[in-house]
Amino acid sequence: MKKAIIFLISLCLILGMYAPLGASALYNSAVEVKTEIYYIASLDTGTVLFEKDSLKQTSPASLTKIVTSIVALENCENLETVVTVKEESIRLLDGTGSSLGGIKPGEEITMKNLLYYLLISSANEAAMIIADYIGGGSVEKFVEMMNETAKRLGCTNSQFKNPHGLDEDGHYSCAQDMATFAKHAMTFPIFNEISNTKEYIVPATNKQSERKITTTNFMLSSGYKEYYVPEVKGIKTGSTTKAGKCLVTTATKDGYSYIAVMMKAPYYDYDKDGYKENFAFIDCKKMLEWIFDNIKLKIVADPTKMVTEVAVKYGGSKTDHVKLVPEKECTALVPVNVDSQSVLIEPVKGSIPEFIEAPVKKGTVIGEAVIKYAGEEISRVKLVASEDVKLNVLLMIFGKIGDIIKSPVFLIFVAIVVAVILFFIGANIYVNRNRRRKRIKVFNYRDINRR
Repeated sequence: MKKAIIFLISLCLILGMYAPLGASALYNSAVEVKTEIYYIASLDTGTVLFEKDSLKQTSPASLTKIVTSIVALENCENLETVVTVKEESIRLLDGTGSSLGGIKPGEEITMKNLLYYLLISSANEAAMIIADYIGGGSVEKFVEMMNETAKRLGCTNSQFKNPHGLDEDGHYSCAQDMATFAKHAMTFPIFNEISNTKEYIVPATNKQSERKITTTNFMLSSGYKEYYVPEVKGIKTGSTTKAGKCLVTTATKDGYSYIAVMMKAPYYDYDKDGYKENFAFIDCKKMLEWIFDNIKLKIVADPTKMVTEVAVKYGGSKTDHVKLVPEKECTALVPVNVDSQSVLIEPVKGSIPEFIEAPVKKGTVIGEAVIKYAGEEISRVKLVASEDVKLNVLLMIFGKIGDIIKSPVFLIFVAIVVAVILFFIGANIYVNRNRRRKRIKVFNYRDINRR
């Protein structure tokens, strides 16, 4: 039982050493924002740069439509498929105060154009029409598919009750899940094309002439100077009473790409100019521009520099220790003014053994180190032997003999041998004493007879 427990503990330690962990370097204090929930991470390295309550379940509003588009794209091979709009898909939204695109009952419209309505103008009826068609006439079936998609992508903090995002009990997500949904949706080129479109002309249909729809993401539009960021692309906005102002977007500058999720942002006239400000846009702009100006990819781990060392047995007096260095050069997103003195590399507790035995080959993985900046983990790297260590056979032989002598098994064996020897000595003494007694008795008997 004891051996089994030791084995399980050892296994957990080994697995823990090599478990992938997301790097993070939070700079929340660098920018003052009013948004309650946010998550900004590098699309290149996965480094989290800004984060607050990103796993908290909250109403996602029309960010829901990202998942709606995923299910549609995964289940409709031909986006030129023409869908006939059912009146029920429109009427079910009556009285909800929904954002509508003006699609009419009986209108024949392609799935592709429905996706434009869905992602650009955030038309709720487009979500219902898509759900009815993909769900085979059942919106409920489509919602089941949405939840299956969330489960498949590992988004355990998300559950959907409808395809459009209107507030409803049990309909929730979180910022990190929304980032995951967005990254998956971005694997479809058509999604990127549509979600980054500022204006789109919907072709004429059997019910309407051509019409123009415009994006709800004002960070894409130069006409909104307060919000505009030229490096921003896509993806989706959202807004309900319960959810507040929401946004998922990406940005690329100088070869660096980021994804940003803003949820529960306020909407009010902050500067008293008579117009309400959307802080999902304002705060996202602040944080992205700070990242553009202050964050760069730098070398934070050099394979030529020692991190620590470990004792080596049987390597000889000159090689009783071996230096451990990073396995490879490691880079991380850190402030531009950071020097090597500001970055700490610390061995992960429990990953470095007390000693290793020769021979040791250069490059052998011995342990792991965490790389920290400002007290926050920004990356991890494996630690390897910096040189070869040859085996000293004589030392090994004497060492093994010494180990054997010191081992509990050997000591028990010696104790048993000593006990056996003592037993035989004692038995021999006892037998000899008995023989002497018998001889004395015989001698005395003969002496009496002679008399």
